[in-house]
Amino acid sequence: MSNHQAVEQMLGYLYQVRYALYLLLEEDDEQARIGIEKFDDISFSYDDTSETMIQLKHHTKSYGDLNNASTDIWRTIKVWSDLINIDSSRLESTKFIIITTAKSPENSAACYLTPDSMELERNTKKAFEILKNTAESSQNVQHQGYYKSFIKLGDDLGKKLVNNIYIIDGSSNIIDVKVDIRKIIRYGSLPKYEDRICERLEGWWYDKAIEYLTSDQLLFITQKQIRSLISSIRDEYTEDNLPIDTPILDEIDIENLPEKDRLFYEQLRIICLSNQRMNLAIRDYYRAFKQRANWIRDDLLYINELDRYEERLIDEWQRMFLMMKEDLEEYGEELDEKTKQKLGKGLFNKIQDKDIRIRERCSEPFIMRGSYHSLANRLSVGWHIDFENRLRELLVR
Repeated sequence: MSNHQAVEQMLGYLYQVRYALYLLLEEDDEQARIGIEKFDDISFSYDDTSETMIQLKHHTKSYGDLNNASTDIWRTIKVWSDLINIDSSRLESTKFIIITTAKSPENSAACYLTPDSMELERNTKKAFEILKNTAESSQNVQHQGYYKSFIKLGDDLGKKLVNNIYIIDGSSNIIDVKVDIRKIIRYGSLPKYEDRICERLEGWWYDKAIEYLTSDQLLFITQKQIRSLISSIRDEYTEDNLPIDTPILDEIDIENLPEKDRLFYEQLRIICLSNQRMNLAIRDYYRAFKQRANWIRDDLLYINELDRYEERLIDEWQRMFLMMKEDLEEYGEELDEKTKQKLGKGLFNKIQDKDIRIRERCSEPFIMRGSYHSLANRLSVGWHIDFENRLRELLVR
């Protein structure tokens, strides 16, 4: 296969997945569900039986037309003919649709199978005659298997199949259909967030498509799932919220902590935090760091918003740190290291249980916890009463 053919084929696969999303968004019936299949491209179902089977054909060049001997048409007709030869009852409730970027030539079978328009009425009788004549007279060796499957149907089943075939030509290509998707979902979201919402939606959709295509069974995605997902994503991109798009990280070995990230770990070590809680703290630290970096990269934060958030965190810590200091002073000369560690751990626990949000509806606790670890890594906050003296030496190394 040439490089060009490989690219064309890959674009075809991606087009299939992206267009399936568009079709589901366009569907009027909220109970509709869609399946991306291994052999037939897409199927719509409204109960337990597929009612619409769709083949998608994508072309980046002018070739790939829909003439009467078109490979696109005949390869698809073979798939459907084989299905009908096994179970002819499918003709009673199934529409067969070809959606393609190519254009139907005038007076071709494809032209007569397009939906009724002001310029042209469907003529399935004429389309069947053209297809039957092509199947019986064509000398194309590579297409003989396609033609035999169609002829095997006989005239009655063949006419019924053709009567249920619709060809939608001149459809949006893989680039344009993304624009179509964006038009559908843009209502209810702020314009500056539209691109990000589209990316999140398509990312989820492609993951689901891969999951379903690698399954042994045909699985369906419902329009209800899509609408719920879009609503959830949109809800994150508002003035009082921020998206959470970083997954929970795998456990990070303490021994692999780089030198620049050692201070917040040492802060926890001197209050004798357990190794299990250390691991959770490291996870929160890196996850919050990555999430904050994503917000900055996507330009989702207001000017100095992170600085103001950290000021709030420091202010709350300072109040509680001074309370701890007063409690420790009551011990007088009896104050020992074990007591300092105990109250330091108590301060850390109280801070961990706080709910200080960067925005009102951005409620994931790891943001605050990880931000506190980041501040502790800069010695802007600390847990042990003597944290600055204990760790200042590490800071200047």
